Amino acid sequence: MTNPNSKPLPVSPGVHWVGVNDSETPLFEGLWSIPEGVSYNSYLVQGSKKTALIDSVHEKSAAEHFEKISQLTDISKIDYLVVNHMEPDHTGAIPQFLEKAPNAQLVFTPIAQTIFKKFYGKDPSAFLVKGEDVEISLGDKTLRFIQTPWLHWPETMSTYLPENKTLFCCDAFGTFKKLPDGAILETSIDIEKQNVCGCSQKYFASVFNGQREWVLKAIDKYKEMNLDIKVLAPSHGPVYTAGVDETLQRWADWSKGNYKKTVVIIYGSMYGMTAKCLNAIEEGVKEAGGAVRTFNLSECDPVDALTAVVEAPALIFGTPTYEHEVFPKVLDFLNLLKVKKFKDRCVGVFGSFGWSGEATRKLSAELAEFEFELVNKPFPIYGSPTEQDLENAKQLGKMVAQRAFTKFQVN
Repeated sequence: MTNPNSKPLPVSPGVHWVGVNDSETPLFEGLWSIPEGVSYNSYLVQGSKKTALIDSVHEKSAAEHFEKISQLTDISKIDYLVVNHMEPDHTGAIPQFLEKAPNAQLVFTPIAQTIFKKFYGKDPSAFLVKGEDVEISLGDKTLRFIQTPWLHWPETMSTYLPENKTLFCCDAFGTFKKLPDGAILETSIDIEKQNVCGCSQKYFASVFNGQREWVLKAIDKYKEMNLDIKVLAPSHGPVYTAGVDETLQRWADWSKGNYKKTVVIIYGSMYGMTAKCLNAIEEGVKEAGGAVRTFNLSECDPVDALTAVVEAPALIFGTPTYEHEVFPKVLDFLNLLKVKKFKDRCVGVFGSFGWSGEATRKLSAELAEFEFELVNKPFPIYGSPTEQDLENAKQLGKMVAQRAFTKFQVN
């Protein structure tokens, strides 16, 4: 039986998906676990006079990528390869592509050109996109280039195809998860069953949270330019047609910090004494009218906890004292929060200790660097929590939730 994803898939008139699925890579960027897989999307745009390829794929998938293209056109006759973003999962196959299409011009920003030379040691013929209002005619189709830096590298641009009202936005507005067999349009996918929104939020948290302001700038720019976007074609995940506005709004909400009435508890516990406070803290949060999501960093995947933080205005950290220090897994998670520039939350800190109790104090000092508001003093517990400790833990949950919901006007 022929694999449905071995064929190019139509996106709109004269535009086909010629990307690939990846279900083998365990860690995206070497960091983020993706058991759901991921797609690398590339699009062939065939005009009446010229042909352009929009982005490419990971080098390990080059053969499959080229086979799809060959079903539509002679690769050697492709005129342009538009490089919206230089990350190797979208450019790794380009050196092999240039061997098959030596006359093709790469279309990218000057910064992208510099990165390309450093990545691949090549300096191919190039059409440089400098500034705004740059276009290329393919005959009956036009490629219009839009500077959208920091989505999510500095060289990034978007490409708009006005005749098809299609925006090729590369990494922005994408999602983890490989595409179902034979499907590229979201109208052909059971979005809820496939958990596309959840996978997109995971992708946002791990890849884009640090560039929130640039996501908003790009969305505003599209609006200022009066782009009529009927097809949103990212480099990962489905192409949106019916859900364009909803997808853009979802990413805007995540970027603005439009929080839900949720408190996320992040903790480590060596022998279960810190964990004994969880039920009490959760009870306090619920008394304040909030929902709770709890993550044991010794058992969960850190990216799942990071994803939960996107829509949460409050975090409560639990850490035992480990050799005078904050529990290492809690520190590791703190570093992820720092790298991805999470801020503007209310936080609480608790934790058990056996023979020294510095961890809660040290963790509170670390959190002060995040522009987080510490609610109440850090709450150390000597050994197993007493009834009074559990009551204090309940009050901590309630106070953090109430302060966060009030401060950020979460209803």
